[in-house]
Amino acid sequence: MTAETARLLTTLLSLAEDTGSLSDELHFAGRDAAERVPLDHGAANVLRALVVPKAARVLEVGAGFGGLTRYLGEVSQTVHAVEADPVRAAAVRFRTRDLGTVTVHDRPPADGYDLVVVQQPYATRSLLDSVRERLSPTGAVVVLTASRGVVKTLAAAGLEVQRELLCSPGHEVARAVRGTQIDTELPRLAAAIAGGPAHGLALLCGPGAAALWPPYRLATYFNTAERAAFACTRADVVRSGEGAEVRRTPLVPSPPVAGISVGPCADQVYDAPTMVEVLLDEPERVAELLAGWRDLVRAEAARGVEALWDLVPRNVLVDGETLRPIDLEWRNEDAGVSEVIERGVLVLADELAGAGWSGAAEGGSTRDLAGWLGVLIGLHPSFVDSAMAREVAFSTTGSCGTVHGTDEVRVAIAEIWRSRLARTVHEYRSPKVGAGVAANEDEVAKR
Repeated sequence: MTAETARLLTTLLSLAEDTGSLSDELHFAGRDAAERVPLDHGAANVLRALVVPKAARVLEVGAGFGGLTRYLGEVSQTVHAVEADPVRAAAVRFRTRDLGTVTVHDRPPADGYDLVVVQQPYATRSLLDSVRERLSPTGAVVVLTASRGVVKTLAAAGLEVQRELLCSPGHEVARAVRGTQIDTELPRLAAAIAGGPAHGLALLCGPGAAALWPPYRLATYFNTAERAAFACTRADVVRSGEGAEVRRTPLVPSPPVAGISVGPCADQVYDAPTMVEVLLDEPERVAELLAGWRDLVRAEAARGVEALWDLVPRNVLVDGETLRPIDLEWRNEDAGVSEVIERGVLVLADELAGAGWSGAAEGGSTRDLAGWLGVLIGLHPSFVDSAMAREVAFSTTGSCGTVHGTDEVRVAIAEIWRSRLARTVHEYRSPKVGAGVAANEDEVAKR
């Protein structure tokens, strides 16, 4: 990072009204990767995935611009943040100025820490020796790194790694944090939540390391990327009885915004493909599966399920003859059965088109595909426009957290949808989606 960028970030933090770990103001302020990473909602996701005691005395070595410091200060009793660079130290002070739990230092000021967090560049032998000496008898050390090379250095300093967690895509802004056992126990789910290679590690060391990651937990993953804070969620994959389940919860329980909200949900894990995956492999089943999904939406509505808005085909597993809904976290107070069915067909058409679906007519557009899929379950092709308008409104609210001052975002999202609907299906060559859990719901803002 350049000195100019460091000064800009420090200035931005000094002027920000909301400096919280889930600040929308900061999250959407970065102009490029160098600016966005320290300000991202997910900058503290690796630590969010750990069990940090409220009464903990915490030492953070290498506080940077305070992304981790801010979160630690929100959940811990005492945080001593060490940052030798004066510009970055100022940034940390600005980011934590409303917290009485955080102080910033140029060297560790005390002993007896319950938790020490160390970023890779600082994990030298001399520093780790000092950390071990300052650790309480039941304390733990978390080293965030992109390489296992530091493991030997930790061992030489008397800090054997007790648990190794994989961070995808990396530890700076993690979507998923998982133990290695999930890759063998639940490979389909592991691949889906990781979304690609894990380029980061969280190494848990010290006598208190086991308490940071419960033995029944297999993974924790987050939706914090292109959502406003009110819609950010975490999902814990935990052992349950003879199997496992996914438990989703909002990071910040909030009232609905324009009728849009997220809520808690829990699903049993099944080793089954999503409806989208099945259609990509077996396009001839489209009429059968669409009708089954439509009937599932109606049945769930009759049961009084609140989160119908998320009951789209990518959130339906095809488990033999049974269709199983999963990941139903989004609520939309203004949407009933017909709106959910129209949304599901629209999103399904976009996802199938994105994979160059072989079942689509040669030369046809995504709009044509959506219209045809709708006809299969009794919709008139004209539904596409109203469904798109609702999806644009939903995506705008979900990414902005407000309905005021969002015209620019709304126009941009609408243009993205118009462009995608106009494209010829076989121009797309995207990877398959689904893979056992819902794809990230932030689809519009990311594409």
